[in-house]
Amino acid sequence: MHFFDTGLVMGDEGLSFENAVAAMLLMQVHWQQDTLGVDAALHYVRTKDGAEVDFCLSEGQALTRLIECKLADARSHRALLRFAAQFPEAEAVQLLRDLRQPEVRGGVAIERAADWLARLVA
Repeated sequence: MHFFDTGLVMGDEGLSFENAVAAMLLMQVHWQQDTLGVDAALHYVRTKDGAEVDFCLSEGQALTRLIECKLADARSHRALLRFAAQFPEAEAVQLLRDLRQPEVRGGVAIERAADWLARLVA
């Protein structure tokens, strides 16, 4: 469960960070729907074997972005790498609150969350 008011999130910094990203992604989806008429949606994905990615964005039937959130762990997220290989047409990004240097690893962009989210609307 995610809240628009991150002050309602009980738990560690990681939960608060993920919740803040969820709220921003949902606002982006609503903006696309309301202003551009795009059939956009925000999803969560988890397979039967337990592999999961925090967020997926879609437009119509097309998966456009796979997003994993981490505070500072820049190690490649195994499930994100798996989904990136399975859905090569989707942008795969691991968002970090604290990151010194962005990079691309195994088709997954490792990005500072603030920078990536700022470019999302553009």
